[in-house]
Amino acid sequence: MKTISRVTLAVLAASAALATPASAANLAVFGQNNIGSLYSASHTVSYVTDAQLSTAGFLNSTDFDAFVFTRNGSNFGTGLSLTAAANVKNYVTGNVVLFNGDFQDDIGAAQTDQLFNQALAYVLTNPGGGYIGEYIGSFSAFASNDDGRNPIGLINGNSGVSGFNQGGSSGDVVVTPAGLVSPVTAGVSFPYNPGAVEFSATVTNVNPAQVLAIFDNGNPAIIAGEVTTLTDLPEPGSMALVLAGLGLLGARLRKGHNAV
Repeated sequence: MKTISRVTLAVLAASAALATPASAANLAVFGQNNIGSLYSASHTVSYVTDAQLSTAGFLNSTDFDAFVFTRNGSNFGTGLSLTAAANVKNYVTGNVVLFNGDFQDDIGAAQTDQLFNQALAYVLTNPGGGYIGEYIGSFSAFASNDDGRNPIGLINGNSGVSGFNQGGSSGDVVVTPAGLVSPVTAGVSFPYNPGAVEFSATVTNVNPAQVLAIFDNGNPAIIAGEVTTLTDLPEPGSMALVLAGLGLLGARLRKGHNAV
């Protein structure tokens, strides 16, 4: 019988360790669509219900690394009950990424896949419970929304009434100064047009430092950061100046695009 040396065993053990991604995570996903399919290739995905989320401590007791709030297929989605929303808020103490639009419809396109994968990697860098929200999951994450959904209140700001071509969703997505230094948007070639994104909402009163990308009308498209409280907001004058700058950036990009 051939003897296996200790060196060979060490190499085999190292290879086995590399075969299992160190970043593999346990994800709770509310809503079944392309996001779950994308993440299930490298992570454990559990589809959860409002009843489960309404059980106090469910997300913590099951040891989930992050919560993903989206919708079934390409429909408009179902909001959380008051109890479920409160429990999600208690669970999320780490990083948050919001996709303000029906971005899951564009999964399969390389740029959009990259954004979602990097969003998850960013969320997982914080040991606190993480959150990724797409479409209704984004609208619900703000302090308030005009769709009548129970707000979770993870990020300051308001989401207006959502709908077709609302919030600039038919245009290009443009990186902001904050996005230039964020791992969520790193390596993505901006501006880019996620062709399947058609629905969104106008978002206001968000900390500009958390806006990583905007639609070409200046409306926030991708928002990311740690869970915020009202004291995290900059002074109103400072916020107004930065938001005005984002609007000018969008206007210039539209003008340049139209001139081509």
